[in-house]
Amino acid sequence: MGGRLRSPGAFLAEVQLLRCCSLLPAILAASAALAADAEDGKRLAEMRCIGCHIVAAADRRQATDAPPFEVIAMKFAVNPEMLAFSMLDPHPRMNVMLTRREAQDIAAYINTLSQAGAAAIC
Repeated sequence: MGGRLRSPGAFLAEVQLLRCCSLLPAILAASAALAADAEDGKRLAEMRCIGCHIVAAADRRQATDAPPFEVIAMKFAVNPEMLAFSMLDPHPRMNVMLTRREAQDIAAYINTLSQAGAAAIC
């Protein structure tokens, strides 16, 4: 065939480069989630979401049929960006309009609830 064989070191370097490239989308998504402010998200949720949702684990009051944030946290634990996106196009009964940043912050707060739940299980 006349092709030149690569050295084992060059092959390993290419494999490592491919691994790094395949991780790039996950790294970018994680950095976007980290940029969100969970504390601000908690504050926003307590002001704007508490009318329908149980926002904090300690809140055990009667609520509507809206799921508690802990349940939402478990559903979106692996993808807080998808949760933030879903809050930007809310369901009809959710009459709260959020900016992209507010949705990301609330999603970051909700994500802390899934982490706390996982830690309690371990």
